[in-house]
Amino acid sequence: MKFPSVSIAALAAFASLNVSTVSAFTSPSSISSISSISKHTLPISHVSLKATIEATDSGLDESILTRISASTEESKQWAEMFDLTEEAGAAYHALFTGIRSSAALGVKGKPFYLKSSQILHAMDNADGNAFEGFFSFDDLAKAVEDDFLDANRGSTDNRQGWKVMAVSTPRGSSFQDARMTLDEVNLALEKGTVIFNTAGSHIPKLASATLACCDAAALPCALNMYVTAAGKRTSAPPHTDRQDVIVIQTQGQKHWRVYSPPDPAMKPDADMYARGKGDDNLPLYSLEEGQYGCQKLLDVTLEAGDVLFIPAAFPHTTDTVSDLENVPSNTSIHLTFNFDTHVWDLNYLSARRLALMRAGVNDSKLSQMKEEDNRYVGEVNKLAKPVRDDLLSNLPLDFLDDTKDLNKAVDEVTAELERISKEVDPETYAAVPSSIWKETVQQIQNQGVKLFDVHRDMYLAAIEEGRLRKAEEAMTAHLEGDALKRARAMTPEKMQRLSLFRVQKYYEQIDEAKKELADWAKEGSATTDSGSDPNALPQDWAFTLPVKVGDQVEADLGGAFFPATVTKAGGNSFDVKFFDGDVMNGLDRSQVKLLSPPKASAGNDDEEMPPPGLTKKELKRWRKKQEKSKAKKGF
Repeated sequence: MKFPSVSIAALAAFASLNVSTVSAFTSPSSISSISSISKHTLPISHVSLKATIEATDSGLDESILTRISASTEESKQWAEMFDLTEEAGAAYHALFTGIRSSAALGVKGKPFYLKSSQILHAMDNADGNAFEGFFSFDDLAKAVEDDFLDANRGSTDNRQGWKVMAVSTPRGSSFQDARMTLDEVNLALEKGTVIFNTAGSHIPKLASATLACCDAAALPCALNMYVTAAGKRTSAPPHTDRQDVIVIQTQGQKHWRVYSPPDPAMKPDADMYARGKGDDNLPLYSLEEGQYGCQKLLDVTLEAGDVLFIPAAFPHTTDTVSDLENVPSNTSIHLTFNFDTHVWDLNYLSARRLALMRAGVNDSKLSQMKEEDNRYVGEVNKLAKPVRDDLLSNLPLDFLDDTKDLNKAVDEVTAELERISKEVDPETYAAVPSSIWKETVQQIQNQGVKLFDVHRDMYLAAIEEGRLRKAEEAMTAHLEGDALKRARAMTPEKMQRLSLFRVQKYYEQIDEAKKELADWAKEGSATTDSGSDPNALPQDWAFTLPVKVGDQVEADLGGAFFPATVTKAGGNSFDVKFFDGDVMNGLDRSQVKLLSPPKASAGNDDEEMPPPGLTKKELKRWRKKQEKSKAKKGF
């Protein structure tokens, strides 16, 4: 999961605002009453919904539809409990419950497609498909007007890796100058797809659906929104994602092609969950010709109300070529709900890595001992497929579900973790004390529960903000002219309620939970570099010491820091490539966090190291570029 970037200029423009004014415009009693409704007040029985997935496409669809139908009544109760019946809460909860009860996720998963009519029949909804028209271009226009949103535009070359760039840049230091406008969104739509990351935490209307995803999946989930004008030959070049995604088309049409995962052993230095992103190219012809062992699995056009499921690591590409006229009402809008198991260390590869770090055991098999190492490249991709698939599997989806026996879940996951770790490498497995395997699983569960609760609170806060805005609009509906303008004018107090500020405390809690797990793992490994003196470092060394190309860092995306590699460094401006392959340019030094102090160089202090994960061809090209640069400097 990735959080949208927030410009430094925008933050600086509001640094002087009084945060205490928020209390005068929010309703603590109301939000606390919602928060007090526990996620486990209504025990949803998923055991009764489990079924074996058929091998055929029709069998797969029917089994999932059966689960959706079976969960409809309990999902209605969930929606009524949170007063979300008008926000299609029951429909979203039933859909995600049906998908959650499937074991077919990740590299062992299988994509599927559900038509609007099938969903309508499964939910027995006489009022129509709740997903069709749930979020329209008019809703987007209102969201941009009402809030302080940020977005990126994706590249459209299906022969190169997918890159993103900011839709808006501050035009000045004032609030209005820093806000993204609908005109900027429309201009970006002429060039490519506009991406609103974590839209469920920023846009109140989308928060209820995202909360439904979290509660039904028992996971810290996120929602991204993708907007594409009609008639685009490529709206997203071929790429893979780190998340299992549920795509819901709410307006317009989008054509999807989905392929089986590339064989990681054919390009072991490539991240299988970030193929076709950044500098990694996954051209369409390579998929169509079956390179890397890929086969086309789905070729479908989603219409409003349709649903598509794509497991993590499955390449996909999209376009909006059709006979539809390029007008706002035909603009394609789809919501992507992320099952973020790999993002939050909820897989066996991450669990094994943390256990070895805790035990201080060198990972001689996979060479993944440093926190900044990309665990999805290198030796892991050379493992035998059955072992690799087990290692990359997500932990069971009831692992964080406190309506179940969490201690039993820990025992079951620990046993599976030990089995897989022994198959990966008996020597490193034997070197880890038995107690550490279980202790590691418990720590991962503790972090997961914290992240789950933080995400729920974040979405509940967005829901409450949406209700407060509606109440304010109703109170001023009788006004006209200047009186109406004054009543609805943006004030410093209202600014503090915008998502830009509302989400920050939740992002900080997410960072804190991630840091706690990383610190726990490092406590037992004693990885301090010999000869280094931590006391000699400045307290803020992570944000002040020099950063160079190739450094493994964490970079700021809207207040939350995520693993990244520095790809360009110049002055106080840095370009980075994130762990999932996305690229962000022009970050300030305060937005780039070093993970370890720079080591003293025995050679040229200006010597740059190549970014990790380059192919031989890319490495050769990089070295030639460095040689030309040195020649110009007179080295």
